[in-house]
Amino acid sequence: MSNRKELLGKTFVCSCGQTHTVPTQTILYAEDSLERLPSHLESCVQGRRIVLLADTRTWDIAGEQARQSLEKKGWSCQVLMIPDQDSKSPICDDNTFDRMNRCFPKADVALAVGSGVVCDLTKWLAFEHRIPFSVLATAATMNGYTSANVAPTIKGVKTLLVAQAPLAVFAVPSIVANAPFELTAAGLGDVIAKPISTADWIMNHLYNGEPFCRTCSELINSLEPYYFDCPEHIRERRPQAMEALMNALLYSGIAMTMIGTSAPASGGEHLLSHTLDMMSGMDGGEHDLHGRQVGVGTILSAALYEKIFEIQTPQLNSLPTLDRAFWARRLESVSRQYESKVPVTEAMIGKLQDQDRWRKFLDQCRSLSRTPKQIKQCLQAAGAAHTYADIQCSRDRFVDAVLHMHEIRKRPTVVDLAWMLGILPDAAEDIIDQWLTPE
Repeated sequence: MSNRKELLGKTFVCSCGQTHTVPTQTILYAEDSLERLPSHLESCVQGRRIVLLADTRTWDIAGEQARQSLEKKGWSCQVLMIPDQDSKSPICDDNTFDRMNRCFPKADVALAVGSGVVCDLTKWLAFEHRIPFSVLATAATMNGYTSANVAPTIKGVKTLLVAQAPLAVFAVPSIVANAPFELTAAGLGDVIAKPISTADWIMNHLYNGEPFCRTCSELINSLEPYYFDCPEHIRERRPQAMEALMNALLYSGIAMTMIGTSAPASGGEHLLSHTLDMMSGMDGGEHDLHGRQVGVGTILSAALYEKIFEIQTPQLNSLPTLDRAFWARRLESVSRQYESKVPVTEAMIGKLQDQDRWRKFLDQCRSLSRTPKQIKQCLQAAGAAHTYADIQCSRDRFVDAVLHMHEIRKRPTVVDLAWMLGILPDAAEDIIDQWLTPE
C-alpha cells in the first residue's frame, strides 16, 4: 500500500518512458474523514467558497454532515441538489449537466458527496468552471472516483469525456460498508474487469501502437487476492475486504489518470454495459447499475478470450456492416464511432497474420487473464450479478446487446477481434447458454 500512496500528488518519469502525473493528493479512508475534510481541503485550495453536490440519498447519508463540518471551520458552503430522473435516481447526461450548469455558483472548489452519477457530474461541472474538486465517496461502487474521465450520455449515446481528477478522495469505512449491497457488488463487477481489460490493452498495444505501461497495468495486482480468493468476504462486508475493494477502485482510477485513457480498466466488457444503457434510452426498458452489467460483461469477454486462445493460426474477416436499423435514433452518433474503427481493424488484419506477433499476444494475455469460470465463481460467491437475469435483462435482449456492442466505440476490443476471427456471431448464444443463463 505504501508504494501506491507514494504516487499521490507526484509527477515522475516511468520505466515505460512516459511522464505520469497523479493530481490526487490525498486518499483518506478513515472513520474521522468528515472531521478532517476541511483541513485537508485548506491545504490544497485557495479560498473558502465551496459548492457541495449531492442527491437526496447521499445528502441524508453524508451531505448534511459534510456541510456542517465545513461551515464549522469557516467555509462558505452552497449546496446543489442533483435532481432525480423520472422519479428514479439521477443520471449523468447532457440535459442534467445543462440544468446544473445554469445554477452553478461562484466557488473555489467543488465537493461531490456520493458515487457514480454525483461524482461524474461534479467532475464535469468543476472542469467546465475551471475549479478543482474533491469527492466524499459513499460507496465502493465504481473506479471513476479518481479518474479524469466522465462517462455521460450525450444525445442518447454513452460517451467518454476527459475532464479532471479530484484533488482528494474521502471515505468513511462505516458508510461504505453500510451502503446498499448492490452498490458494493457493482464495485466488484467494475474492478474484476481489470485482467480482461488489460488483455484488450495489450492487443491494442501490439497491433495498433497504443502506449502500454506495466506500472499502470499492475498497480492493483496485490489487492486482487482480497476479492478473487475470498469473494465471500465482500458479501460479508468484512473491513479488510471492503478496504481492499475501495482501494482497488481508487487506484484503478489513478492508473487511468496516469496513462491518460481508460485502457487500464475498461475494454470490451464495459461495452456491454454501455450498450444496455443505450438500448434502455431508445426503448425505455430497464437497465441495471453500470458495475453489475460490467461484471456480467467480463464473464462474456473472458469466454471470448478462452476461444481466442485456442486459435493457433488466425483466419481473418472484415467487421460486418453496421446494423443501421437496430440503432435507429442513435444511428448518426454510433455510425461515426464505427466508421472510425473500420480502417483500424482493416489495418489489423495483416498484422494478425504475423505468427510471431500472434503467439506473443496469446502468451501475454494468457498469463494475466482469468477464465470465465473464475470470474463467474467470484461474482457468484460475492453475491454479485453473474447472469443476464441478474441485470434485469431477458435472453433476447441480452443477445441483441452482445451482437451490437462492438458497434458503439471506435477503439477495438476483444469483441471486435472475436468478429474478425469468426467466433462471433455464431458462438454468442452458446456462450450465453453456458456462462450467463440462470440455472
